[in-house]
Amino acid sequence: MSFIKKLFQKQEIRFLFVGVLNTIVGYGLYAIFLFFHIHYLVANTLSTLLGVLHSYLWNRYFTFKSKEKAGKEIIKFSSVYFVSYLIGTLTLFGFKNILHISPYIAGLLNLVITTCVSYFGHKNFSFRRR
Repeated sequence: MSFIKKLFQKQEIRFLFVGVLNTIVGYGLYAIFLFFHIHYLVANTLSTLLGVLHSYLWNRYFTFKSKEKAGKEIIKFSSVYFVSYLIGTLTLFGFKNILHISPYIAGLLNLVITTCVSYFGHKNFSFRRR
């Protein structure tokens, strides 16, 4: 068995891989929206919505290989991201308007916070095996 194939048998590695992909997609979209002069909070909302869809599909089918019915799972998954989004929006606002950090840097700092929130939420709630 090849090293890569063996490596990707581990759920944690698949989660990290999907996390990197989702970070590229989420932050990439956020930066693109900012480039096109979309308000940073609107950019955050749009990139979050698209990132959640991307993340759900990859995590359901690749990371956790879920066999659960999608309906309940989507609700749980969305709730974790909603909490993560709220926390992320508040911290983004604080970084930008209170600490006067560039919206690009604030977005990167915010990724650390929202990644931790979503990891623990999905691991222990969205895709928790019975």
